[in-house]
Amino acid sequence: MEPHQFTHLPVYKKALEIFKVSRAIAYNIGNSEHIIEMSLSANENKRVAGEIVTASLQLAPALAALQNSSCSSMQLEKANSIRRSSKRILSKCRKMEYLSNKEKDILRLLKMEIKQFEQLFSQWYHQLEYRNRLN
Repeated sequence: MEPHQFTHLPVYKKALEIFKVSRAIAYNIGNSEHIIEMSLSANENKRVAGEIVTASLQLAPALAALQNSSCSSMQLEKANSIRRSSKRILSKCRKMEYLSNKEKDILRLLKMEIKQFEQLFSQWYHQLEYRNRLN
């Protein structure tokens, strides 16, 4: 698959959308602080928001690495890493909902985006596995 085709995949677009939403959450909570500053903050809300952004930032590059991997064991490892990142984001969202009433609506949106991502990822990964078996 050509790089320009990969960037048009729904799963890739959803990964970018997740990053945008998570960054908006962090921006609102962190008062425009840099993610590194947030991770060092004494404020748990800021730390969790920074962790959400960090986990969401890993999705798109991991998808590209998975797409470009030719070894099935490496693909499985990358797929599991992507799944762990999405689960980590959901877990951090629940933690943030518990810590703060302020961001509940946007956290709900992010959780919905993650669930859609997981469905798209599962479909895309199974297609990728199928194509690899044919080759």
